[in-house]
Amino acid sequence: MRYYPFVLGAQPVRPLDLAAFYAAIANEGLRPVPHSVDSIDRDGQTIYRYQQARSGAITSVDRAAFYQLKSMMQGVLARGTARAISGLSPYVAGKTGTSDEENDAWFVGFTNDVTVAVWLGYDNATGKRRTLGGGATGGGVAVPIFEPIIQAVWANVAPRTALAPPSPEARRKLSCKSVDLESGEVQSGRKVVAECLRVDGKGRVVDTQYLLVSRTGANAKPDREASRSTKRERPNSPNDIPRNDYWAREPWRTTPQWNSQWQYEQRWREERRQPNAYWGGWR
Repeated sequence: MRYYPFVLGAQPVRPLDLAAFYAAIANEGLRPVPHSVDSIDRDGQTIYRYQQARSGAITSVDRAAFYQLKSMMQGVLARGTARAISGLSPYVAGKTGTSDEENDAWFVGFTNDVTVAVWLGYDNATGKRRTLGGGATGGGVAVPIFEPIIQAVWANVAPRTALAPPSPEARRKLSCKSVDLESGEVQSGRKVVAECLRVDGKGRVVDTQYLLVSRTGANAKPDREASRSTKRERPNSPNDIPRNDYWAREPWRTTPQWNSQWQYEQRWREERRQPNAYWGGWR
C-alpha cells in the first residue's frame, strides 16, 4: 500500500522530527536522534544530562536517492519558493511548506553541519481556529527568519562551506550533468541546472521521465499553456497583484486580504543587518 497523502503532509509531525529527517537527507540517510533538553541544573548541581544516542541509518532507500533529493532541494533556493535567499543555494538546501488556508507555514533548511526548522502558526487545539492570514506562505514568512539564523550559525558555530558532493557509494549510481532548464537536454549555457540521474549497472542513465506521467500527458500541458497565451489579456485593475509579489509566484493561493506579506518582507530587509548581542551582530 502506498501512502501518498502522508507524503503531501496529511499526517501531523513535530518540527523536531522534521528537522531530524532533513538532517538525514544531508547525511545521505544517516538520521540523528533528536532531543529537546541537553541538561537540567538544580542548586548548582546537574540532575539530568542527555546521553547522546547513535545515529540510525535509513535503509529503505539508498544513498543515491538521498543525494538526488538534496540536489533538488538546492533548486528550491536557487529557483523555487525559497529563491528570496537564492544566493545561499551553494551552501543550503531546503523546502518551504504551507498548509491549507495558511494555518501553518514553515521552512526547513540544512547545511553540511546544521539543520534549522522554522515553523509559524497558532495553537488551534482549543478549537478556536486562527490562521496566519491570506498569502502568509512558507517562502514569505519562514524563509526571512531562517536567513539570519543560518548567518549566525556560520559566524559563531560552523564556517560556511559548499554542500558536500555525493559520497563514493552514491556517485557510482549517479550521472550528474548540466541540463537545459526548459527542454531537459544536456547542454551548457545560461539556463542550465545540475541534475543527477540514476544509472544502471552498465553506466547508462535510467530513463524515468515518463514513468509517472505518460509522454502524451506531458505534451498536453504545453498545448494548454499555448492556448491560454492566445487569449486577450484583461486590462489592469486596482486589484492586480504585482508580478514580483510572493502570491503572484504561487497563483493557486487566494488573494491576500491584508498586507502582512509586505510587512514581513519590508521588516526582514530593514532589520536583517541590525546588530544583535545574542547572535554576534546578526538579527
